[in-house]
Amino acid sequence: MNKLIFERCNTVELRTVKEPTRIVFELEPSLTIEEFKIACKRLAHAMGYSDSSIKKEFGVDTERGNPAQLNLLFG
Repeated sequence: MNKLIFERCNTVELRTVKEPTRIVFELEPSLTIEEFKIACKRLAHAMGYSDSSIKKEFGVDTERGNPAQLNLLFG
């Protein structure tokens, strides 16, 4: 099992900011690069980055799956 970890290390900030101090994603070793990219984007969201800045840096995800079902779910 691989881990992608964010840990806030600034001790002054730890006392004043009420946000996550440690975020850990456990990743399967067989992850594709696309799946790894999605995990990185989720970590960025968890760290508080805005959706627009994440889309700017990582791009927009391509839709996968049955287009009819995706349209039914997301309109």
